[in-house]
Amino acid sequence: MAKAVDVLCTVIENEEILPGVHRTVFRSSEIASAAEPGMFIQIEVSGDVFPVTRRPFTVNRLAGSDFEVIFDVVGRGTEMLSVLEPGASARVLGPLGNGWRIEKGSSWLLIGGGLGAAGFDFLLHRVRCSGVLIGASSKDRVLPLKPDCRYVIATEDGSAGTTGLVTDILQQDLFSQADVIAVCGPVAMMEAVWNLVPESDRSKVQISTESRMGCGWGVCDGCSIPVAGGGYRKCCTEGPVFPGTDIDWKRWKEAGL
Repeated sequence: MAKAVDVLCTVIENEEILPGVHRTVFRSSEIASAAEPGMFIQIEVSGDVFPVTRRPFTVNRLAGSDFEVIFDVVGRGTEMLSVLEPGASARVLGPLGNGWRIEKGSSWLLIGGGLGAAGFDFLLHRVRCSGVLIGASSKDRVLPLKPDCRYVIATEDGSAGTTGLVTDILQQDLFSQADVIAVCGPVAMMEAVWNLVPESDRSKVQISTESRMGCGWGVCDGCSIPVAGGGYRKCCTEGPVFPGTDIDWKRWKEAGL
């Protein structure tokens, strides 16, 4: 795990790339130089009337001293982030967590659900890709990606790619061709993908978990998820990326975390 810093970062760009979805670029050489695919940062959001806890975001892309996050505007906190103008500043803690376990020369299959694909751009620049599968409710939830490999999209309303779910475009040969299977998205979607992975390929699966984080450094226990064999592990310090075999899928889905 990289050493996290708590620094004031300058906003370089802030734009709406899909309806209600923003791409924000911050500048910090300390964070950009230490970040690895799958790690996250915590952005402080505060106002005169509405101070809130920091918000966690996956690092989606790096460019020199700049790092990018992509987020859905779903509440007051993300709404405040969405209106930050270039030149404004925000306090950011990071990079945090343990990202994707990358072995040199390995071939990766990436499977994302909606905005769960945030961070895939960063990963695609670090690994050899055998395929990218994205499922979303509509084209307005498909993040722009340009992978140099097989790329298939499924949307529930048929507005982009195949009509259906991401599980409808999974093929068994994709599992066997990959050395690593990276999955990120809603819990129900990830469990459905996990259930389709043959037993012989399950050791290849890495899961980027999404859970509510209050602090980001393991104090509040708000992001704990159930693991196989009983007990819990913290997404922020022990994850957010875990081997798929470590997760107790039944308890996680039932908990609605």
